Amino acid sequence: MAGSVKNDRAFFEAFTWPLPESFASAVAASRFELGDVLYRDARAYEAWSGEVPRGLHPIQVLDPPRSARGTPLDGDSDRRRANWSSEVRVALIDPVSGRSVERVLTQGKLLMALWRGDEAWLDAEREPPEFPKTARELHASLEGASAAWGKEISRSQPGIGSLFVMVVDLASDASRAKAALVGDRLRASGEVVVGDRTPGDAGLDSAEHYHPTLVLRGFVVPGRDAEAVEAELRACLYRGGAAAEETSLSANRGDAKEGESDETPTGDRFSIARHGLLIGY
Repeated sequence: MAGSVKNDRAFFEAFTWPLPESFASAVAASRFELGDVLYRDARAYEAWSGEVPRGLHPIQVLDPPRSARGTPLDGDSDRRRANWSSEVRVALIDPVSGRSVERVLTQGKLLMALWRGDEAWLDAEREPPEFPKTARELHASLEGASAAWGKEISRSQPGIGSLFVMVVDLASDASRAKAALVGDRLRASGEVVVGDRTPGDAGLDSAEHYHPTLVLRGFVVPGRDAEAVEAELRACLYRGGAAAEETSLSANRGDAKEGESDETPTGDRFSIARHGLLIGY
């Protein structure tokens, strides 16, 4: 009799294969490494009681060796692109016989197989996939995505209100922390309705080509105009301000190049546009 298990792990929703969020650094860096084991069944990521069903261990990464795998400083970084095109050696385990076959793929092919659920990407002879559209490219499309929060806006109380939309990479600790910082700051001053949209949910063109861990996070702020909300965002995002967190968080922004400051040519040392889109309604 097969055993049973309660699975309480968190998984990335965009992936067809169940990929736990514990693989965030691998996804963020486009680099799976020796010892990573990827399953078709979410139950296989937990300890079983009783007999373990066969066929739950299909892909084991054999190479590259383990490293201090870290998230690139920029979602569009050369290192992330280089990893995407680099080789990974895997063992594909047959679910019936238990035998395995080794293949050498690109990291991009492996991620595409997990993302799309198309095992043809595990074919060593298949042409490698293009690098997904990045956080910076998604940031450039914020204005076209703002209508996706229309229902939340219409349900808020009549009067002055604002919407702030930013790009969040769910595989990046720094990106998630920055979004949490924004949410905490806005909630401290009143009501906020927070909601995520995928590029597809937001109706963007070529939405299926964006990296699977990218989402648009909208903060609907009823009762506060854009000027008031910008002042609050400035307080938590401006590197020269009181928020010490910004020094580390700003280095991981997907909407600005590494080393860029918030200073604009006009001398205004804070630019909300570098962090997201803020509009009044």
